[in-house]
Amino acid sequence: MQEEFDFELDRVASTIRDRGCRKVLLQFPEGLKRRAPGVASALSEKTGATIIISGEPCFGACDIPDADADLTVHFGHLPIPSVKTRNSVLFIQARSDADPYPALKNALPRLGNAVGLLTTAQHLHHLNGMAEFLRSKGLRVQVGQGDSRLYMGGQVLGCNASSARAVADDVDSFLFVGTGDFHAIAIALTTSKQVLIADPATSAVKDAAELRDGMLRQRHAAIEKARQARSIGIILSTKLGQRREKAAIYSNRMLADAGYETALIEFELVTPQKLESFGLDAWVSTACPRLAIDDFAAFPKPVLTFPEAEILTGKRAWNDYVFDEIP
Repeated sequence: MQEEFDFELDRVASTIRDRGCRKVLLQFPEGLKRRAPGVASALSEKTGATIIISGEPCFGACDIPDADADLTVHFGHLPIPSVKTRNSVLFIQARSDADPYPALKNALPRLGNAVGLLTTAQHLHHLNGMAEFLRSKGLRVQVGQGDSRLYMGGQVLGCNASSARAVADDVDSFLFVGTGDFHAIAIALTTSKQVLIADPATSAVKDAAELRDGMLRQRHAAIEKARQARSIGIILSTKLGQRREKAAIYSNRMLADAGYETALIEFELVTPQKLESFGLDAWVSTACPRLAIDDFAAFPKPVLTFPEAEILTGKRAWNDYVFDEIP
């Protein structure tokens, strides 16, 4: 059965009508873009407003466009409390209808006595129920409260696993309930604990250890390749939720002090073509950490995260490798 998502069309339509919005921009992450035309059509019929779908990539709640619409409706994520948007935004988390309990049952034989429970926006509505289910099986379940970048306890982002760090000393392992691997890898790197991935859409369970180790080999290769560079560009994002100007300026100075030719370059959207046009030998990204890690194969030149740049310049040892989190 295909996984479906709650786009809360009645709530969105009511908001549009109550606010008297004439032009509305809809923003979807890549995994939900195929649903966008149907959502737009339904909202147009319900409200009579002009509904526009953003065709640009969407990387999360950190990536809200500065649009001229009366309202931006952002599907698939929850607000980031520490990030203030420039315009009027309605966040719709797009709750999944996938039943997580078969996956939890499959994970039980592989879990320790004390478990940290984590998930993403699409499954947070099941968090309390999942915790009670695991407790009913005799497990001690911890749901960590993260920092101000996280909307709810137990939530994990691709750039922030502080809810895992909050309980890492109190658990034997973590159970991440969700699809995809990147969030689980972030948890594994941030805590050095076993992380099991329970996929509600397929009920499959796997260990993130092999994924983590493969990613670390990949990152080591990227750092070693960057050692051959003479010139390095530092990526500074214009996206409010990804803009780390202090880290970018520090990276620029650190690399220059280490003898590299450097350039601090601002981007709204980073693509291989944009980077290649500058002719630099390597890059350091202070934007979303997924740019360097998830999109590794897309870039012909090595792209490092901020902590990896510290390793490159000798400010950090490889055995002190850390995941690049945005606080």
